[in-house]
Amino acid sequence: MEIGKQRRMQRIFKADGRTLIVAMDHAAYMPDVVLGLEDPGKYIQEIHEAGADAVMTTLGTVRKIHAKIRDFPIILSMESGYSNLGDFVMQGIQLGVDMLKCMVYPFSASDPMSLNDFARLANEADRWGLPIMAEVFPGGMNADKEWNTVEKLASSVRVTAEAGADVIKTFYLDNTGDFSGVVQNALVPLVVLGGVKSDDPQPLLERIALCLDKGASGVAIGRNIWAHTTPGAMTRALAAVVHEGSSVQDALKYLH
Repeated sequence: MEIGKQRRMQRIFKADGRTLIVAMDHAAYMPDVVLGLEDPGKYIQEIHEAGADAVMTTLGTVRKIHAKIRDFPIILSMESGYSNLGDFVMQGIQLGVDMLKCMVYPFSASDPMSLNDFARLANEADRWGLPIMAEVFPGGMNADKEWNTVEKLASSVRVTAEAGADVIKTFYLDNTGDFSGVVQNALVPLVVLGGVKSDDPQPLLERIALCLDKGASGVAIGRNIWAHTTPGAMTRALAAVVHEGSSVQDALKYLH
């Protein structure tokens, strides 16, 4: 099964060891309607052709737009707190996805079983050669600001990697220490999430370039791609920074 896992990882991470993931799983977890995802397949092919390496989405969307996804690698977002995790892993296999992704809340007082549940899912996925990504939030999704330090994030990604993650997805921290320490403690490729929607692409591109310089293996961007006025052009600018080493100023030319 190790060969299968390696082949799936190679579909998502290119020869340079980096990846640009389009996150489209928001509608499954947000309490409000996610404007822009009413038709999740609208921009799939455009985004893929512009340089995105994988799409991260959920079961309903995969079923709805599988014909449009075509050869676009899929990361399936799911939960880990079920007793019948094997059934969900098999569902991912049957759908032909390339990776699973779930949330993990190390050291959370409100969800103390989060890391254990993730370890169970990682173990089950490993049996079938299916890589798994952990989206890590120390202390929980709505944890106090005291959790937003490089030290706490580094320890959180480390315990999650030790629990079986093949890829870590988490947020970038600046002005709180050296983020490269977080990357080093991840043990596996670390992907930085895109953050809130911004109307100005320059700060986003600058932050991505900084993350890569600190050792991150890529980014997972949602609204800043599919909610952009020109998703294809935005994807092309991001791909230039991630895969081509372009400067931010050169990448911005794709948006003008």
